[in-house]
Amino acid sequence: VLQSLERNAFTMGGITFPTKDVEHEFYRLLDLDFCDTPDSIAQVGEKRKRTASEEQTITSCHNNYTQLLLEAAHLARNGAVRAQHGAIIFCPSSDGTIQKVLGRGWNHDCAHQRLRAKTNKNKVVLHSECHAIADALKRFGEDECFNVLFPKAHIFIAELISDFAYDDSHPCPKCDPLLRAVGITKALYTMPDGTMMELALGTPCYELLGNENCSLPLKAACDEQGITCKRLADAMKEAANNRSED
Repeated sequence: VLQSLERNAFTMGGITFPTKDVEHEFYRLLDLDFCDTPDSIAQVGEKRKRTASEEQTITSCHNNYTQLLLEAAHLARNGAVRAQHGAIIFCPSSDGTIQKVLGRGWNHDCAHQRLRAKTNKNKVVLHSECHAIADALKRFGEDECFNVLFPKAHIFIAELISDFAYDDSHPCPKCDPLLRAVGITKALYTMPDGTMMELALGTPCYELLGNENCSLPLKAACDEQGITCKRLADAMKEAANNRSED
């Protein structure tokens, strides 16, 4: 949002900065460059209601997360569905700075053959969290992600309203268990008042990977990326066998 504003609008409008450091930081944010993302994707999506059932702590927007916030908002603009969400999975260092970005994602439509066979729908809305997980799997590989990276990773989620304001981007009832299923430990997400909320996701629960609310979207995301995930395939097979026995 800051990047879409002209500097002259501030200087001509008579806005002043309390210190030179604040002024330099403001102009630095205006000049940030982000990674290129491909032009995407389709049109229709449904915004789902979400509730926060975990204890949450309001935190101010730490300087170390400023660039993550702006990049997540930049990713959200790729979304061609009604809810504009962007997500970044990253590993923080011990001092709280960003150590390594693992994956990036945004909400968009994706065709999925298995979903079509089960529900007579020809597409699924991939949420930004699911898209970012598949991106990480493609970039670093399944074993590295599940065994090393995801257990110490956090995810940053931003939701935009009309390209100029933030909204509550708490992980939805499908993405919350998916994040737990792959072992990501913490979520940071935007709120309408400009603050961030922090959600501890607790102990990884890998058995959730076999739940269709987790497995079908992640399978669609992996298919879109042209990758396979053995853990996901095994979990889906086990779940199917359990259903047939019942």
